[in-house]
Amino acid sequence: MNTPTTRIDLPQHVHGRKATWFELFFDLAFVVAVAQLSGAYAHHFDWAGAAGSALLLMAMWWCWLGHTFHATRFDQQRPDQRSLWLLQIVVVTVIAYGVSDAFGARGSAFALGLAAFKLLLAVAYLRERRWRGAHGLIRAYAGLYLLQAALWAASAALPHTPRVALWGLALALDMASPWWVARYTTTVRPHPEHLPERFGLFTIILLGEGVASVVHALHDGAELQAHSVAAALGGVALTFATWLGYFEVTRAHEERKLDDDAGGRNLRLWAYGHVPIYVGVFSLAAGTVAMAGMGAWKAAHVTLYVAGIALIPLGLAILRAASAKSA
Repeated sequence: MNTPTTRIDLPQHVHGRKATWFELFFDLAFVVAVAQLSGAYAHHFDWAGAAGSALLLMAMWWCWLGHTFHATRFDQQRPDQRSLWLLQIVVVTVIAYGVSDAFGARGSAFALGLAAFKLLLAVAYLRERRWRGAHGLIRAYAGLYLLQAALWAASAALPHTPRVALWGLALALDMASPWWVARYTTTVRPHPEHLPERFGLFTIILLGEGVASVVHALHDGAELQAHSVAAALGGVALTFATWLGYFEVTRAHEERKLDDDAGGRNLRLWAYGHVPIYVGVFSLAAGTVAMAGMGAWKAAHVTLYVAGIALIPLGLAILRAASAKSA
């Protein structure tokens, strides 16, 4: 891998660091992937579709998260880093292709895309072995991503039920990964300003999908119907309320302090708090389109729509608790 053998100190955090133009470009690939999944869920708006879409959304988000945690610690805008990240963007296009029918004919494409992304994450970490004090973190993440790559790749050749079981196992490893690397959080720290900004930008991606859903809700019918207008107006109001709750009330995008182990635990609480928010905003976007396209609203669909939206205030409450602890 041509990794230098000389050990050097970890890169210092630069005050006021912002997302790079490349990171914003990288995010665009996930905009497409989320839109593909949202469209698929809107056309299969039921409890099974909700569970499957949540699994797929979290699997994709944890790919984005893996890249983000790597970049917030090690990004120096080196050519070798950019090359790997460009390959990741290519792989995300495969994931976006597969996610629209991940439980059907395109399941193998989705699984192989996830396997390739996890493999590239492992390679990205192994290339940072030059940094003194980061070897434990690098081994933990590289081992995790190589195991996940094997699980996703193996699932591509399996029938539906065992395939989805392996996907669930791989996602469970993602969900547990903050605890897997917890011992390194305060020694190889994420950037306290850059990381929250990146989370905020992914929130914007999902909120943007919420705004797009309003347009789709009004566009789908041959002519405007009262229930379509009601769904669109409700969708835009709830999307804006979520933006206010996240950026103005909880101010979840502000600096996260990591001075001690308590700061690390608080960071994990803050990160996990995004799970219900992201699933909720995604459900709001897809549900708005689905509800607008229905001839009549059924109780089961309304319940599902409300249940998805209810995840948003739950997540905001967790973020508020995490913010209060970090104050």
